[in-house]
Order: sequence, then structure tokens, then C-alpha cells
Amino acid sequence: MPDRIMVVDDDPALLGFTCKYLSRLGYAVTPQRSSEEAWKQFSEPGTDYAVVVIDVSLPGLSGMDLARMMLQADPKVRLVLTSGYPFDTQKLLDAGGDRMAFLHKPFTPAMLTETVDRLIRSASEGHAD
Repeated sequence: MPDRIMVVDDDPALLGFTCKYLSRLGYAVTPQRSSEEAWKQFSEPGTDYAVVVIDVSLPGLSGMDLARMMLQADPKVRLVLTSGYPFDTQKLLDAGGDRMAFLHKPFTPAMLTETVDRLIRSASEGHAD
């Protein structure tokens, strides 16, 4: 069974691109356009996501708040935060350490692949804490 990945972005074009690319790599991808819907899906019993790709600047519940909630709810999940704006990566280390990564928009398919693969490898190697 392929690893499951959720992508959360309110930009339909970027959401579509990211989901399509990850699907082509063989991942089972769930798109979400809002952090509230993403949290609802993520919280359902029996869901298990290897990686969640989250836009930091989502309307409503921010991407950082969503990330914190997901990290607390699932000790195995890995997160990729994305932003087109300057971002303090120290917040990443404080929030999730090696369970999180950051990609500056626009990112290339190769950058996305490398980041997702690295996070999945670190999970399978047992670096959960």
C-alpha cells in the first residue's frame, strides 16, 4: 500500500500541481483547500498520513497552527511547510524538529520529491522523536 500524503493549500493551481506530481510518484494523495477540512479529515479514525504538505499562510486556522495540532495528534506524521513569503525556520525546529521541513515557493518537483522522500525515510528509520 502506498504512503498516504495530504496536501493543504488554498491556491487551486498549486494544490493541483502538487497532488498530481505526488500521485505520479506513487503516493496516495488527499487534497484539501482549507486547514479546517484538513484537520477534520486528518482526525478521522483510521486515517494515517505519512506526510502532510501545508501552506503556512492559509486563511482561518493558520498552517502553523494546523501543523502544531497534527504533530500533537500523531507522533509519526511528518510535515512539509510551504510559503512564498520569508519564513523563520527556527519556528520549525521549535515545533517539530526532524519531523518537519520547509519548502519556499515556488519549489520544483525535484525539491518536493527530495523533501518528502527524506521525511519518509527518517520515519522508517525510527527517528520519530
